[in-house]
Amino acid sequence: MNNQQIMKKNILNSISAILLIFLGLNITSCQEEFSKVIPENDSDSVDVIYGKPKVLLLIVDGARGESVRTSNISNMNALLPNSIYSWVSLSEENAAGISSNWANLFTGVNYTKHGVRDNNFENNKFDAYPLLADRIKASMGDSIKMSMVSPNATFIETFGKNTKAQKASNDDDVTTKVINDLKDENLSFITGHFTAVDAAGKTAGYDNSKPAYKAAIEKFDGQVGQLIKALEARPNYGKENWMVVITSSQGGAYEIPPAQNDNTIFSNAGLNTFTIIYSPRYSTKFLGKPFIGNKFIGDFMRFERENYAQLDSGDNSIFDLDYSDFTIELKIKKNKGRDNNYAFWYPSIIGKRKHFQGNWGAETDGIGWVIHLSGESWIFNARGDKGTGEVKADKDLNRGTWNTISITGQTVDGKRTVKLYTNGELSKEADISGWGSIAAEAKFRIGFLETREGWRSDAYLADVKFWKAALSPETIKQYSCEVGVEMSHPNIDFLAAYWPMNSKDGKVLLDEGPYGSHLKTHGDYPITNLNDFLCAPSSSTLSAMVPRNIDIPTQIISWLKVPRQLSWGLDGRVWIDK
Repeated sequence: MNNQQIMKKNILNSISAILLIFLGLNITSCQEEFSKVIPENDSDSVDVIYGKPKVLLLIVDGARGESVRTSNISNMNALLPNSIYSWVSLSEENAAGISSNWANLFTGVNYTKHGVRDNNFENNKFDAYPLLADRIKASMGDSIKMSMVSPNATFIETFGKNTKAQKASNDDDVTTKVINDLKDENLSFITGHFTAVDAAGKTAGYDNSKPAYKAAIEKFDGQVGQLIKALEARPNYGKENWMVVITSSQGGAYEIPPAQNDNTIFSNAGLNTFTIIYSPRYSTKFLGKPFIGNKFIGDFMRFERENYAQLDSGDNSIFDLDYSDFTIELKIKKNKGRDNNYAFWYPSIIGKRKHFQGNWGAETDGIGWVIHLSGESWIFNARGDKGTGEVKADKDLNRGTWNTISITGQTVDGKRTVKLYTNGELSKEADISGWGSIAAEAKFRIGFLETREGWRSDAYLADVKFWKAALSPETIKQYSCEVGVEMSHPNIDFLAAYWPMNSKDGKVLLDEGPYGSHLKTHGDYPITNLNDFLCAPSSSTLSAMVPRNIDIPTQIISWLKVPRQLSWGLDGRVWIDK
């Protein structure tokens, strides 16, 4: 049997050994056309049919969407047939205090614009990104009257400008005062802010398995019922055009069960909110968790500390980059590092060079190449016989899930170019013609590379491929979120090595490519069975698929028919029931 036949047989065996499951989590909701918005200046006859638009905004701190969903909330559930709603809406991922989420709710932009990341308002930029009431007042003048009620003095002082601002003693008092405001025919925008659920969460825990927390949620639902009853009791309610928005400013820290943890933004209990946008004119629209990705399941080796696998015997020159075309692909799932986050500083994950130092560019025996982590991103760097350099991907790897890293090198008309891809998308392109031939006497290895520095990684690596060709961007994208090598792959004849990395004993990593470049492991490898998503969309992509607190001002502005200006720089979007 020749090498080509052996390669094909081994690849097919490997593919059957690795399980890749495709999940369809709420695909329908993900595939809907999210880009539609309510026209800013529509000329229909809404005012004639429904009357002038009005808004009741109810904000509750600390109410996790999942806990609200599974509580006894008969009053909020009664609104759902005429609501756009979600139990997996999101607060600000980078908030360091609840005030940041409040600012999101009243500016429609995130902390990078409004300047409030923690509970300190001193550096706010509300002059550049005005509060919701200020925007409405500037547009509508004295034709609109607004009110705000909250038990929190800072909340009232900060966000109550241009409204009838009232400090309440507690949530019951908030309910009483909002009911009184609903009797005022002149008020068109009423805000009620509730804090008892958050207080219960801080004391008991943010989960409805805690009786006190569940009771607080259900009491809030009762207060919602009172307010809806008062709203519908208005003498002219049938001729008015009300939108009711009920949402939590943020969830609360809670360790969810492992079976429910998908290692995406949706498993962060502190970000898990709920949103109900109700109007009698709406049809129901449920916004669930979008399709997250495919599952990569199997037994994987953990590359931590100084663990590595090396080609101790065999032809190491296969993995020189010299002047030839090449592609390197691998999958990586990072664990949390020493700082309890996913940032790592400069540890090697794959390469061919004798060592990797802080002053690597100045040492003659540093010729070779390496891919290493950098913060939450990654870098390709190398030293050739004529020069050195590095190319930064400048693209963060998804936290706690599998990512695909790919790099291609190609020489065309004397110009040598490398392209870096993260999860199939081009991250960076650079000209490395000045580096010369990248060919080292060092042995090829996956994992730790000798260094005098304290650089260490902690990650699972799998599905490593080395090609003697520069795969096209279309091919990279097509196969980056798949496992194994199909015989129909357009570059199958250029595959030089393929390590599934599914060693059963942790001693040898079998190469199922044509040359049998088996790697001997060095170190003690824990082998873990994992069931995680592969190539999951980024947090920013996922969060845009469900309501966020920055969407609330945009939704309200649109409902009130305030002409929205592009210069406002709003980050939020409008949700409709179609």
